[in-house]
Amino acid sequence: MDAAIVGGGISGLWLANLLVGRGFSVVICEARGVGGLQTLASQGIVHGGTKYALGGTGTLAGALTEMPDRWRACLGGTGDIDLRGVSVLAETVAIHIGDDTVEVDDFVIDVPSLVGRLARPIAGRIVATTVLPDSLVGNGSNVARIELDTCTIHARVYVLAAGTGNTPFAQQVGISPTAMRHRPLRQTIVRLRESADVYAHWMSSPQGAEPTLTVTSHGSLLSIGGTVADAGANRDQATQIVLVRDLLRRAFPDIDVDGARFDTFVAIRAEPASDAIRNLPDAYVARHGNCLLCLPVKLSLAPRLGDLVLAELGNLEPTMDSWSGDSNSRLAYATSPYAWSPC
Repeated sequence: MDAAIVGGGISGLWLANLLVGRGFSVVICEARGVGGLQTLASQGIVHGGTKYALGGTGTLAGALTEMPDRWRACLGGTGDIDLRGVSVLAETVAIHIGDDTVEVDDFVIDVPSLVGRLARPIAGRIVATTVLPDSLVGNGSNVARIELDTCTIHARVYVLAAGTGNTPFAQQVGISPTAMRHRPLRQTIVRLRESADVYAHWMSSPQGAEPTLTVTSHGSLLSIGGTVADAGANRDQATQIVLVRDLLRRAFPDIDVDGARFDTFVAIRAEPASDAIRNLPDAYVARHGNCLLCLPVKLSLAPRLGDLVLAELGNLEPTMDSWSGDSNSRLAYATSPYAWSPC
């Protein structure tokens, strides 16, 4: 086996497609179903950096600049990965600052559609199994194998792409866990009585450095992020719902929230350690021997994560006795917190 990937969210799925497309034999270990926790909680915005440059330039804005063009190439079948058929929900995103509205080059993809498109070509390579930290058996500075109840996996490269699950794996293989942080968010779901069409950031103050609300719509369902979600991790659900309802009435008075159903869920983002996400320089890959720990930072940066992993592999060539996967494997999807079908 050339590469064993732990985790079937955007990182694991993107990297598996990238490597298989270059002739490498790959296996993905994912116990909960593809799409994971963090990926399916994403709002699906492919950022071009404008959001993270508000109130002064953040370093993440620079890393994101090329991402819309790279994703559009993939959606058109000419990029790093063929994403033809993935649903695009909005071609632009609005930023509302005071009385001013600006349309930016960001766009919004349907995340369940993306997960399905990435998973189907490699379905036979996805093994529904739990990998525990002590499943990673070391040999000096390298990982020698993954010991599972049903089999043993030997690979030349081991890729940790398990989101928040990366922390115990990092400790197991010798990567400092202080390189990562877990950032909880309380995201809000609003089920309206009729469909809406809103893809926007809204600043409660013109002087703000981050949007108070980030709203994306999926038929009659609204997904709410922004700083209200960051701060919401410290609030209970009832308090968060009251606040979000009031903010929506201020920001988008044309949306009828009367009679709407509000729910929240806590999503935990796994990120490189930093005082703020806007100050991160790029997607993140840490190497220890033959093990790579991967954090995309944003779904938008999946192509950059691919660049960084390929750079770490250097001149590694695929083996001749490549494994093509199990043709009898059944593809299982994780449950979306938004409760719409993943594919």
